[in-house]
Formats: sequence, C-alpha cells, structure tokens
Amino acid sequence: MLRPLPSLLLLILLVPLALAPRNSHALYNELPEMGDATGNLLSREEEQQMGAEFMRNIRHRLTVLDDPEINQYLQNLGNQLVSNSDEANRPFHFFIIADPRINAFAAPGGYIGVNSGLILNTANESELAAVLAHEIAHVTQHHLARASEAANRMNIPMAAAILAAMILGGQDPELAQAAITAAMAGTTQHMINFTRSNEKEADRVGMLLLARSGFDPNGMPSFFQKLLATNRLYKDTLPEFLKTHPVTLSRISDSRNRVARLAPHPHQDSIDYRLMRAKIRVLLERDTNRVVRYFAVKEGDAAQYGLALALNRKGDNDKARRLLQSLIHRAPDIVAYHYALAQVEADAGNIKRALAIYERNLRLYPLNTPLTLRYVFTLLQSGNAEKARKVLHRYLNTKSATSRIYRLLAQTEKKAGYPVASYRAMAEYYYLEGLTLEAIRQLRNALETRGLTPYDRAGIKARMQQLEERASLEAASREQSGRHKGGR
Repeated sequence: MLRPLPSLLLLILLVPLALAPRNSHALYNELPEMGDATGNLLSREEEQQMGAEFMRNIRHRLTVLDDPEINQYLQNLGNQLVSNSDEANRPFHFFIIADPRINAFAAPGGYIGVNSGLILNTANESELAAVLAHEIAHVTQHHLARASEAANRMNIPMAAAILAAMILGGQDPELAQAAITAAMAGTTQHMINFTRSNEKEADRVGMLLLARSGFDPNGMPSFFQKLLATNRLYKDTLPEFLKTHPVTLSRISDSRNRVARLAPHPHQDSIDYRLMRAKIRVLLERDTNRVVRYFAVKEGDAAQYGLALALNRKGDNDKARRLLQSLIHRAPDIVAYHYALAQVEADAGNIKRALAIYERNLRLYPLNTPLTLRYVFTLLQSGNAEKARKVLHRYLNTKSATSRIYRLLAQTEKKAGYPVASYRAMAEYYYLEGLTLEAIRQLRNALETRGLTPYDRAGIKARMQQLEERASLEAASREQSGRHKGGR
C-alpha cells in the first residue's frame, strides 16, 4: 500500500537556483533553497518515490518541454557532471520547463529542472553546466538533511498551507504569496539564513565539478552576474522574504576568487549545445516569421540549422531541405541534421524518404532515443503499425518509458490491434501527467474489453487498486488544503 509522504518535505525539497522576473507563473521556482532530502529524513526508496510524485505535480501544473533530442542533450550534459561527483552512481533526471524566465531547481530523487529561458540566456556551455553543477551539489551535499531541525519546527497546518500555496501558485500567484507569507511567518528568516551556507557550499562543490568535467569554472561567476542584474531589475516586485536570496556581489566575488585558485579550463562549446539552443528558440517562439528573421541574419552552422527548422515549421520544406543537406555535406556525423532532414521529408509527405533516413541512422546508432521515437511515429504515419510496435517494444526492453513514450506506445498498440495494451499504456501516461482519475478510467476501459485473459485482468486490477489508493490520498490532501485555505 502506498503511504502518504509528508507534504512539508515535498515543498522543502524544491531548490530554486535564483529569483526570476515575476509575472503569472507558479511560485515554485521562487522559493528559498532548502536542499536535498537524504540522510536521516528519507530513505533512498522514499526519496525516489517523492521525486516521482514531484514530477507528476510538475507535469500536471507546468509545461515540460518534451522534445527527446533536447532532453537527451541535457541529460548527457548532466550525467557528465554527475560522473565526476562524489555520488557518481546516483541516478539524476534532468528536464526543461517551458518558461522564459531565468531559473533552475532541484527536487528529491535527483530531479533537476531548468527553465528554457535560462538555457537561452547562457552565453556558453560552461554557464549552463555551472547551473547544473550547482544544483547537483545541493543534492550530493545532503542540504535538506542538515535543515531537518528547522523543518521539524513547522506544524502540519503550516506545512499544508505552504504546499497549497505552491500548488495554487500557477493559477493565482497573489493567493499563493499570501498563503506562504502567513504560513511561514516567524520561521522564514531562519531558513534563509541556513540557505546562505548551502549556497556557498553548492558554489564551491559546483565549481570543482565544472573543473573535473572539463568545463570553464568561470561559467559560474559570469552567470551569477546575469542573475544579479535580473534581480536588480525586478527588485521592487519581489516578495520581501525573497529579496534576501543571496545572489550578491560578495557571492560573485567569492566565486571569482575560487576560480582564480583553479587551473585554467578553457572549454569550447559542443555543437550539440549550440544546436539545441537554436531548436529551443524555434520551438518556443510563437511567431514563425520572427524566428525565421532572427536566424536569417545570424552566421554559423547552428544558425543555419535553426533557420532550417523555422522554415520547415513555416511550410517551406524545399529551402529547409537544401539547408540541411548542405549541413550534412559539411558534417555527415552529426545526427541532429539527419533527424531534422527526416522530419522535413515526412512533413513534405515523403514518408519513404524519411523512413530510409531513420533506418540508415539507426543502423549506426541503435536505440538512439530521438531517432527511435520519430521512426516509430513515422512508421505509424506510413500505416505499418505492427513494425512500429516491434521497434518500440525492442527499445523498451532496455530503456525506461517516459510519459511521452507511454502515449506513443498507446497509439502504437491501438493501431496494431491491441486495445488492452493501449488502455494500459494510456493509463500510465495519464498517471505520470498527474491525472490519476483519468488513468483509472483507462484501466476500467481495459477491464471491459472483450477477450481479456485472466493474467491481464489480474494485472489491471492490481494496478487499478494502486491508483485508487493514490487517488484517495490526493483527494484527502486537496480536502485538507481547502480547509486551511478557507480558514485563513
């Protein structure tokens, strides 16, 4: 049976990197840093469970950028840093929030989120690596375990009010701010004071991670400078207790002094960094003509790649194809160019050409996640659902499924004629998206399917029982939050 996790810990485990310009987005990424949950508060299993629950909340409340190519780059960059940490075998999960503000945060289970605006505002790859290294350090240094005394001083109603504020922040920031201010009165300053020492340690450990991983440690102070400038611009609109967040000149100076004591580590940006930044800009820019104009006046391969993506989105497949073919001619080993060209061909209706590109590249890079998922999707477009199903099942024999993959699996199973498997995959998709009741409904549909085997029926009922327990806990949490909100 699933047991409820302390709502207080779910909140405290959010570790924002920096305060960002405020508008109508969720308050989660503007809370003070509280560190990671390890040590005497949570077992590793509980931490992983809490991290998974945290991600369900994030997916339900915010827009996660679910592009497999971009996600793979960020995960690889994060893994490179983690491999040089004191907990190299600990699993970390890196993801991107579609949000133009400069921010990042860590959560239990090694979940580290980065706003798309932060990536676009980095000047080089070392700055992005510095952000990830800082957040990784919060986790590996067990900062929340050290904060346990402060956490235990807070009673359950207070914890529930803060959690409610976090959840409501995405829909009503003023209500969220008021709830947090009321709930944390008298305890905030203690937490912020504790945070300053955490920040200093995360800076120190993060810079060592940068140096060990081959990045320029100067990336940390240079990015801090941007954060300070951003905070100064919006200083008067931030809640009072958030103004004390320690992105200060002294912190920047301290980090520069530490860099001076390290050996020089010049770093050349990877092509993947430059290409994925270009792709993020194309994906998040609503005005297609504007993003075409942006890249049209830029120079370099990344700009040409971004222009090709933007032109394809505009429907100018021929120009996009010529640009990508030129890039492939100059650098045939870069998978992103082939991936983009295959998508151009598919969008232009040349499904056979697209499939041939995917197949050729998968022979060179078997089980590559972006290539495999787009190949499966294109196979479905071509009407070859059975082959798509075999490819996806072979992939899942060695890889874990995300919510995006579960959704693709559900489509594949349905088109291949396996409705029960489709319902079950769709249930997992909805669950990971934070929609537990819809997940249960999918399992009910599966139980009503004709020809259900006893084995499938037993498995579906067992999973349904787990989800019903989770739904009961979620309903109880909402009821408790509602009572405290009404009593303010």
